[in-house]
Amino acid sequence: MLTRKMKDSEIEWIGEIPEDWDVSKIGSHYIERTDKVSDLEFEPLSVTKNGIVPQLETAAKSSNHNNRKLVLKNDFVINSRSDRKMSAGISSMDGSVSVINTVLYSNTIDRDYTKYLLKNYAFAEEFYRWGTGIVDDLWSTKWLKMKNISIPVPPNDKQKQIGQTLDRLTQNTNNIITETQQSIEELKKYKQSLITEAVTKGLDPNVEMKDSGIEWIGKIPSNWDINKMKYVTRVNESKYDFIAGETYIGLENVVSFEGVLNGHGKLATNSRESYFEKGNILYSKLRPYLAKAFIADFSGACSGEFIVFSEFKGNKRYLLYWLISQTFTDFINATSYGTKMPRSSWEYIKETFIPRPTKDVENRIVSYLDEQTSRIDKLIADKTKVIEELEDYKKSLIYEYVTGKKKCKGG
Repeated sequence: MLTRKMKDSEIEWIGEIPEDWDVSKIGSHYIERTDKVSDLEFEPLSVTKNGIVPQLETAAKSSNHNNRKLVLKNDFVINSRSDRKMSAGISSMDGSVSVINTVLYSNTIDRDYTKYLLKNYAFAEEFYRWGTGIVDDLWSTKWLKMKNISIPVPPNDKQKQIGQTLDRLTQNTNNIITETQQSIEELKKYKQSLITEAVTKGLDPNVEMKDSGIEWIGKIPSNWDINKMKYVTRVNESKYDFIAGETYIGLENVVSFEGVLNGHGKLATNSRESYFEKGNILYSKLRPYLAKAFIADFSGACSGEFIVFSEFKGNKRYLLYWLISQTFTDFINATSYGTKMPRSSWEYIKETFIPRPTKDVENRIVSYLDEQTSRIDKLIADKTKVIEELEDYKKSLIYEYVTGKKKCKGG
């Protein structure tokens, strides 16, 4: 089999390309669309890592409706800011986007090739290397710079072929990723159902039940009690002065529902913050539907959005499981205040109730849940690793095809 002849593009991010391909500047093939329009006339769109979509509810909205950029169907749109890396795509509709985005169209480069050429990991790194600014969220790559970035340009008949080949290959990979993500979500739901069942019904399916007297809790085993949270817990409501560099836990560091940390930060400046000690339970009163809680394995400062449980009359892990159970989460969320950023408070939560089994049953519940959730967490971790590997494979695949290192069948 004959091997295709390659040549050095002399551009670091591109590397070798087929001998019959060219290297050119973006500005030689793409035109910036700069028309200003109103989002009252052109549907507001969001530029995300998943492409161009109708404006997200979470998107920051401006009262200046006329300060928007026009987007036409098949335009390529990319967010210029480095903290929005890989937020780009081909628009499937007419609309308008924020002025921080760059809108492009081309009469010489095929649309199917464009959506992979200008949205692959290697190009994203090169794109932001050309940016300017002070810090990450202000670092951006404007069209004046972007148009000078070098890109590989295959013959016209190869462009669409590459795009269609990648459509097929990435769709297969995306399908596997989606199925794996769905499996992870099912495991998370199963995990939470196990927790909820155990902390409200116990482990014996044949135990005699009684009405708890609390409507949102319902029936509990007949030998269990119901206590108000304020009688069985103590919280640390004090704040202390911390110096810059102190270990700091924010809401972003707590993985939703998992009850575990995803790293921690450092205080940027001297400030007055809540304090927690090793062994304390931190529970997020902001957006309680996320059920964010964990037991600290070190001491430090934390966001004031946490309730810090310093004591519990019983097994502390039982309290943790109660806090992230569906029963407690649903009730606190339903009774929280605020719409976009609902929150609860210790003043309210301390008046709520917690089911209390006997000490030996409480310990058995904790042991059971520790074992079961650990097993489920291992399955979730394995599936998450599969997704990461598939994403890496997809990145490599796209790069190899858009730079000609992989050849399309028959091409």
